[in-house]
Amino acid sequence: MIFLTGFMGSGKSTVGLGLAHRMDAPFVDLDIIIARRSGASIPEIFRCAGEQAFRSLEDSALHDLAAEGHPLSVVATGGGLPMNPQNRGLMKACGCTVFLKASFESLEGRVTGDGTRPLWGRDARSLMQARTPAYEDADLVVNTDGRSPEEITREILEVLPGLPDPAGVALPDNPYPVYVGRGIFSKIFPLMMRHVHPEGLFVLIDENVMKHHGRMVNDALQGCPAHFMPVPSGEQSKSMAFLNTVLDAMFSCRVNRQWVCLAVGGGVTGDLAGFAASIYMRGIPVVQAPTTLLAQVDSAIGGKTAVNHAYGKNLVGAFHQPLMVLSDVGFLATLNEIEIRSAMAEVVKYGIIMDVPLFHYLEKGRPYDDARLVKMCVRDKARVVARDEREGGLRRILNFGHTLGHAVEKSSGYRLPHGLAVAVGMSFASRLSHDRGLLSSEDLKRIMDLMARENILPRNLALPPASEVAEALALDKKGSGRGIHFVLTPCIGGVSVQKLSEIEVLEAYQGFADGYSNSL
Repeated sequence: MIFLTGFMGSGKSTVGLGLAHRMDAPFVDLDIIIARRSGASIPEIFRCAGEQAFRSLEDSALHDLAAEGHPLSVVATGGGLPMNPQNRGLMKACGCTVFLKASFESLEGRVTGDGTRPLWGRDARSLMQARTPAYEDADLVVNTDGRSPEEITREILEVLPGLPDPAGVALPDNPYPVYVGRGIFSKIFPLMMRHVHPEGLFVLIDENVMKHHGRMVNDALQGCPAHFMPVPSGEQSKSMAFLNTVLDAMFSCRVNRQWVCLAVGGGVTGDLAGFAASIYMRGIPVVQAPTTLLAQVDSAIGGKTAVNHAYGKNLVGAFHQPLMVLSDVGFLATLNEIEIRSAMAEVVKYGIIMDVPLFHYLEKGRPYDDARLVKMCVRDKARVVARDEREGGLRRILNFGHTLGHAVEKSSGYRLPHGLAVAVGMSFASRLSHDRGLLSSEDLKRIMDLMARENILPRNLALPPASEVAEALALDKKGSGRGIHFVLTPCIGGVSVQKLSEIEVLEAYQGFADGYSNSL
């Protein structure tokens, strides 16, 4: 999204319309949205309810737009909207901001006699001066004095390719951007500076990433004190013992709350760093720089952090949203085939439960545009997380395939990659959806054909006995005394969460397990 900011009369609506036309993109005027919602004009809202009520309506309209809006939208904001730091953070998370700057004399000439601006009066000059620092907290400042809307539009279009274009996670209290691109890690420091100016960086980096990309990572972080701590690859690093080692190192380096913890690696490194950051000094910022496809499309987004326990995976953790996520698809070149296959299970999951265009894109077959694929998945997960940050209900849909997947993964001693274990669970959930009369035979075939083409269902796999699946159901975070919230799919692009009894699930699983090998 492109958010146009500026004082009254700066031309946000006029320039915004022209810019949207040139880009063939939707144009949104927040004042019009507010007037439609309230059934009153902006002057009437000010007169009858006051400025505070208007600001509340304005904040709500911005958040809803960020959560639902078209990523290419051009948005004209109200003159006072950027005064709220949360609004500036939300605009930075979901797009770029462009400040249309003009002298007071120019603005005065444009709005004289305009009775639709309730705050224009004798104090307008001082009001503009008070707001200017907030306006200047923008990605681009365009001087509009003596220039036509066409000239201003041309300048913005010329600069636009170099401006940030994040996918936003529009959480009400803690919005953050997800930057996706090839070679984008080299821009991590200037992108981070859009949001925070850290005193130092505590970098937890996967040892394999350090080996292959260490020099590039180090070069990108020049200009800020940084301490690097390698993280051994594998689930053994997601333990309470290694967590304590990380915390000891943070204290030894005298990390304080003005530092940022940076995770450079896959899901293990990201989970570990996020949890360490969440509990160190009661919480410091964390930046996720996922280097695996699985982490880029799933674990780095949403703020779920954890370490493993003897009773199961990810049972000790916290929600700690990142300051930002930086997904450089260039890192994916060094991944092996198993890692890619594992990640594609999560990609296929998004297509099955919520994204028909993604499913169609996958059905066309390889080669895929990695950046496009990651960004589609990021937007899918961001929409869900924005509506249900802490798994109150809606976010359960992302656990499609995970109920059985967790049991399969644990039964393998965590030797089977997470994504492939989830793929087994997705196959079970799809067949269960069909057997319960929800999913058509045609859609089931399309799902199974796609999973087969992506080679994400492991062959010669000894599925766990029903007793181990029963244990997983008892520990599953979706479980309750009255049943299990099981995620099913009624159609491609659709999802249904149904409460099933343990007996219903186990009986269906037994039939699935008996025929699993023959179905591949």
